[in-house]
Amino acid sequence: MKSNHRQLFITLFFSFLGFCAWSQTKNYEAEWKKVENFLQKQNLPKSALAEVKKIYTRAKAEKQDAQIIKSLVYMAGLQQQTREGNEFLSIKEIEKEITTATEPAQSILQNMLAGMYWQYFQNNRWQLYNRTNTVNFNKADVATWTIEDFHKKISSLFLASIENQKILQQTTLEPFNAIIV
Repeated sequence: MKSNHRQLFITLFFSFLGFCAWSQTKNYEAEWKKVENFLQKQNLPKSALAEVKKIYTRAKAEKQDAQIIKSLVYMAGLQQQTREGNEFLSIKEIEKEITTATEPAQSILQNMLAGMYWQYFQNNRWQLYNRTNTVNFNKADVATWTIEDFHKKISSLFLASIENQKILQQTTLEPFNAIIV
């Protein structure tokens, strides 16, 4: 990775963390406390997921990008505990969200999606290395992808996530005083 890309990737990562902290307003604090209560004290992931979905819906209506991203991160983690085939479903949800997101949220989501693909690849690479390349095959199904398909998708998403250099560099981290994710 080139030096400029590495620096921009690091800037994007810290912008994401700061972005999430910045949007953690008093308006959402009570809802997130409910989520934490369901998770830590009561061990109720389905109840926590239902609460996170409420936060997500409210954040979408109020156009609170950081809360949307935080909700998506929580939903992906909680759904892993509560539904089968979560990896593919979470990927599809993030892909859908990217199509409607604005910057810098879109870049953050692209970066997040690349990480999800990378994690899937790492968890399943022993199977992927034994696959043969297919031709004239429906590539819409991630389960049929080859190693080359994964590398192309992951690379393109990571590069897309740092494409809007100016916007990402101009995104201020102040008054971010806490990392909340």
